[in-house]
This record gives sequence, structure tokens and C-alpha cells, in this order.
Amino acid sequence: MKNLLIFFFSIFISFSAFALDLQQAKDQGLVGEANNGFVAPVTSRPSQDVKNLVATVNKRRTERFKKIAVSHGLTAREVGQLAHKKAVEKTEYGHYYQNASGKWVKK
Repeated sequence: MKNLLIFFFSIFISFSAFALDLQQAKDQGLVGEANNGFVAPVTSRPSQDVKNLVATVNKRRTERFKKIAVSHGLTAREVGQLAHKKAVEKTEYGHYYQNASGKWVKK
């Protein structure tokens, strides 16, 4: 039983080690800052890891945008637009962001 637990624990750790994080995905050109304040895949056929990452990041951003909107008397959409402007300013060279028309631009 102990060996079985160690085996499953080691597999779990190895999967976690290969999980993609936002910085890695941006560095690899897989995701970028979308013009609505969220992240989105840059490629037309993102991997399941990229899809999962985007969903996780955007879920957190949605929650944050709602809180900010309530506390500042804005809509979540307005907060997203403001977040996009800030994200573009902070986007590192070589990373992607969407312009107002939805085109991906490499900074």
C-alpha cells in the first residue's frame, strides 16, 4: 500500500512539473492578452494544456473584474477594457496582445 501511494504521488508530481504556466505560455507565443482583458490562445489549434490554462486564468480574472467593478461603480466589461490597456503596457517584448480590431500583435 505504501509503495502504491508513493507511486501515485510521484506521478502527480511529474504531471505538475509539466503543467504550463502563464509566463511559459506567453514566452512560447501560445497565449496573449486579448483586447477584452482576458488571455486567449494565439494559435488556431491550442493544446488542451493551453485551453486549461486560459480557462483557469480567465476564471480568476472574471472574479477580480467583478469585484473591482462593484467597488468602483463600473461594469465588468469596462474593467476588462481598462485591464487590457494596462496589460498591453506591461506586455514583454516578444509576447502577443490583441489590438482593438482583434489582430494579434507581437510587441
